[in-house]
Amino acid sequence: MKILIKDGYVDFEAPIQMTDYQREKFIKFMKKMFPSDFKTREVSEKSKEMGEREASPKKWTINEYSLLLSPKSNKELAKKLGRTEMSVKMERGHFVPEFMVWAKKKGYALSEDKKIIQEFLDKKGRR
Repeated sequence: MKILIKDGYVDFEAPIQMTDYQREKFIKFMKKMFPSDFKTREVSEKSKEMGEREASPKKWTINEYSLLLSPKSNKELAKKLGRTEMSVKMERGHFVPEFMVWAKKKGYALSEDKKIIQEFLDKKGRR
């Protein structure tokens, strides 16, 4: 069973083993905590094999790096780029400060200019 709250899953990190009685009490508790947002869905769980991955990382493009410099929120960027909000936060947290320091040393104004971003990525060996 998956538990859904407001357009997403609640992740308990690992399956919780419980009796039918415990499950019933747990569901009642969750419905009380999240009255309008709580739903359950029956699913079959697949165990992962050692080393198995669901997705492979996608390389960031110049256009995407340019967008990381924009004032848009991480949530907006994640939706626009088709990436998770966490991946946007992580790349933005790594790329933006490093790029800003480099651009300042080079005398460039902070810019979403793709030529400057390309120069930075080439210099850092990221492409």
